This record gives sequence, C-alpha cells and structure tokens, in this order.
Amino acid sequence: MRRLLAALSLLLSPAAFAQTVPETLSPALLAGLRAGGWVLYFRHFDTQGTDAATVDLRDCATQRNLSEAGRAHAREVGRLLRALRIPIGTVLSGEYCRNRESAALLAGRVTPTPALNNPYFRSGTEADRQGVTGNLRALLRTPPRAGTNTVIVTHEQNLRLTTGWMLGEGEAAVLRPAPDGSFRVLARVTREEWEAALGQGR
Repeated sequence: MRRLLAALSLLLSPAAFAQTVPETLSPALLAGLRAGGWVLYFRHFDTQGTDAATVDLRDCATQRNLSEAGRAHAREVGRLLRALRIPIGTVLSGEYCRNRESAALLAGRVTPTPALNNPYFRSGTEADRQGVTGNLRALLRTPPRAGTNTVIVTHEQNLRLTTGWMLGEGEAAVLRPAPDGSFRVLARVTREEWEAALGQGR
C-alpha cells in the first residue's frame, strides 16, 4: 500500500503533470502567438562562471553572466521571433544581469523587476518560495496588451516552483492566461525549434 501511495503521489506531483505538456511548436501554437495574448517565459540564455557568495544586483562582476554563446543565442532567438511575425509587447526580467541582458538582446528593451528575482535558490525558505510563486502567478495573470505577447526572462526555478515545468538555458515556455485569472503551460520551445519553424515556412 505504501508503494502504491508513493507511486500515486509521483503521478500527481506538479513535476509529473508538467511532463504531459506538449513540447513542439505546432502550426496552431504559432498562429496563436501571432495573434497575441500569450506569455513567453524564457530562462536566461547560456551562462558562464558562478555567483559570488554575496551578490550585488548592481554589479555584474559578482554574478554568473551570459557567455558569448549565450549572447549570440539571445540575439538569434530575437531575430527568429521577428522573422516568425510574433508580436512582442511588455518585456520583463529579473534584476540579475544574465536576465536583464538576455531580455535586452532578445527584444531590444526590458523592464527589470524585483518581482522576478528568486531568493529561494539561496535561502530555500518556505516564505521565499511562496514569494517567488506568488509574484510569478500575479504576473502570469496579467493579460498582455492587445495583439501582443508578454515576454518574461528570468530564472528557471521560478517557473518550476510555480508549475513544475523545467527549462534549459535559452528555452521558452509558452503560457496562455485565461479570463478567470488562471494560466497553463502549453509548450516548451527550444532555439532549434524556432529555427525549424522558420525553415519550414510556417
């Protein structure tokens, strides 16, 4: 019985549920993004180095930062989004340099906000976890401007703590806010999938 209950708890966990999310950029999904009203949640692009024991958000030298490959990939994904005719409205990021720079290279502009920072990965307290998920849920419930999609660029863990869904560096989760204030993850999209969609003339 204990083994059965353990198996059921795994199946019903947020992480297990997240694995059922489609992972492809389908024509229908692309059409929806072109119409606007969706959220693209990016994990920051490829990084190098490590954060210092004490991070100063105003000093990038104390932080893990984008590598040259990460900068190139951020620019490339921005180019692909434009080529795929996906309209971008509000662009938000966390205050860490790797998040701000990723967003700026991707979209050409960014509004950093402390609501997308993640104290949980340093402290691990329940209060911090609740703060991270509460802040992200509030942002995800905010409808994008008409005819546009909101872009969020921050840490992977914010999304994982909130939905159970994990992202690699530079990957995007596609979310659809609903009128009742709820939202759900529809897909995870890699840089290669954006490129493949363009190559297929979608």
